[in-house]
Amino acid sequence: MARVIATEAKSPKLVVEKSTVPARTGQELKRALSVYSRKTGVTFRVASNPEFLREGTAVGDFLHPDRVVVGVEDETAEKQLREIYGPVLDRKFKCPIHSAGACPDGAAPAWVVTTINSAELIKHASNSFLAMKISYANMVADLAERLGGDIGEIVRAMGLDPRIGSSFLSAGLGFGGFCFPKDLQAFVRLAERSGVDFSMLKEAEKINKRRIDRAFDKLREALWVVRGKRVGVLGLAFKPNTDDIRFAPAVDLVNVLLGEGMIVRAYDPEAMDRARAVLPQIEYAKSPYDAAENAEALIIATEWDEFRKLDWDRVRDAMARPFLLDGRNLFSPREMKSRGFEYRSFGRTE
Repeated sequence: MARVIATEAKSPKLVVEKSTVPARTGQELKRALSVYSRKTGVTFRVASNPEFLREGTAVGDFLHPDRVVVGVEDETAEKQLREIYGPVLDRKFKCPIHSAGACPDGAAPAWVVTTINSAELIKHASNSFLAMKISYANMVADLAERLGGDIGEIVRAMGLDPRIGSSFLSAGLGFGGFCFPKDLQAFVRLAERSGVDFSMLKEAEKINKRRIDRAFDKLREALWVVRGKRVGVLGLAFKPNTDDIRFAPAVDLVNVLLGEGMIVRAYDPEAMDRARAVLPQIEYAKSPYDAAENAEALIIATEWDEFRKLDWDRVRDAMARPFLLDGRNLFSPREMKSRGFEYRSFGRTE
């Protein structure tokens, strides 16, 4: 790509890297542009502008960011980027997400100017820290189960401390998707090549991988014999409001269930077409109620809002055995037990 830009450009250009890349990629890009532009004599500036967009809410995240990070080497590059982001920073645009006057209140986005190397590190550091928070919550959840605590109460109180915050302290099946696992692994490899010990992040990754085994242990404890038994799975995407199944905990869990000889029928509002390509051997339900039909266990693997609003009495009556494994802690153990479910979740006394 650097060669194409360098050979095709007819005038000076600012080249901005947006993708999550290893640190010092910007320096390599600058070197490559310089090499390939020797014949044309065109000059280039390089900047890093990492994106912090979430799947399912990317447009809103772009238009209403909490910060805009730009890694630059001179004031001219910063000025160009500031002009590009002007409408977002000054909030002078017609929002396609919210109706007039309904955009989120609060301070204008922070304009963060750094070196190129720092900007490249910021994205990896941010995603890895959020992944670590999830693993920390899951680690504490396992201890809470042993000692009779409630992870919901624990993280709620933790989150009230502004130094900690409440986001990404959710216990359950762990994190997935394309960004968190990839960025965490890339950050660890970068540290290893640089001679820095990132064992903390290695352990966070190990904790996350063990969540699937932890979930299956709960299922086996309840059913005892699992081979040949029918299990319904609600959710296949790695998170709600997307059809993305890359590194989805639900997919990993389904593969474990199949490996143990269970019959799986799954439902997801958006992700079933994609799931068929990687899980052709399972049944796909027409609805959550269809997934529960004659099942001896039902697992909530993705926290779709649709699942919160189900007629759970109807779900219970459809099942051969009303065992519910809530992999996302959507419901109160007391409430679900009062409805006649055998109920298991993560980090709560049940």
